Amino acid sequence: MPSHEVREFNRRIIAWTKKHGVERGRLLQRTLALEALRRLVLRTPVRTGRARGGWQLAINARPKGQIDDKDKKGAATIGKGLEKLGSLPFGCVVWIANNVEYIVRLEEGHSKKQAPKGMFRVTVNDLIQIMRMLK
Repeated sequence: MPSHEVREFNRRIIAWTKKHGVERGRLLQRTLALEALRRLVLRTPVRTGRARGGWQLAINARPKGQIDDKDKKGAATIGKGLEKLGSLPFGCVVWIANNVEYIVRLEEGHSKKQAPKGMFRVTVNDLIQIMRMLK
């Protein structure tokens, strides 16, 4: 996501939170992070399940290293993210990454049948649209 989009996205969350309160802001942040992870995982092409299982969610630190979990359906990967989001304090940075060595090729449309437009770009655009609808 380009830095100006990140700033705009964060600005909208902060403005919404000022209007609706910190607790609701925390819930919004948690909901958006979980929705982003869910969409990324389910949009990831599946052959062995390794790319789907490779998504990692972390709080305040970019996930490092590659994990070799296989998750064809995606439920286990989404569940791990949900566990980490359970006690999310408001304002923390939520990182979602996939360090599988071929994830960039998948993002670039290598899987023409399953994800011709990638996963990340499509999900980011979805989240931007969701934030634009919030008042």
